[in-house]
Amino acid sequence: LKARVAHLKKVPSGFKISYGMTYQTEKPTTIATIPIGYADGFSRLLSSRGFMLVCGCRAPIVGRVCMDMTMLDVGHIVPEVGLEEEVVIFGRQGNSSITVDEIASALNTISYEIVSAITARVPRIYLR
Repeated sequence: LKARVAHLKKVPSGFKISYGMTYQTEKPTTIATIPIGYADGFSRLLSSRGFMLVCGCRAPIVGRVCMDMTMLDVGHIVPEVGLEEEVVIFGRQGNSSITVDEIASALNTISYEIVSAITARVPRIYLR
């Protein structure tokens, strides 16, 4: 499952992010907004504890997963992440991967629940 970076924002130390401002940055960083949220079937239980892949690196989810978007801390990724950069929610990117089984394990469930939760509003491209 893939998406693209929709927005980037450089933020200072102490900046609060997402619903309820539950996450606060510890140092200046860059936050990427990814257009996937719980209305797409992406679990809110991954708020401030899951990861996505950007430029082959794990980027932590920061703050709460929102209805239509999720924020990632990408300040540690070199070279700097750009708009429209590919983001892997689960799958492979370069030598890195996030498996559905890994996500399911973090949520104490099974992989089928993760995959079947993805809603019809998420476009599908079938490959042979």
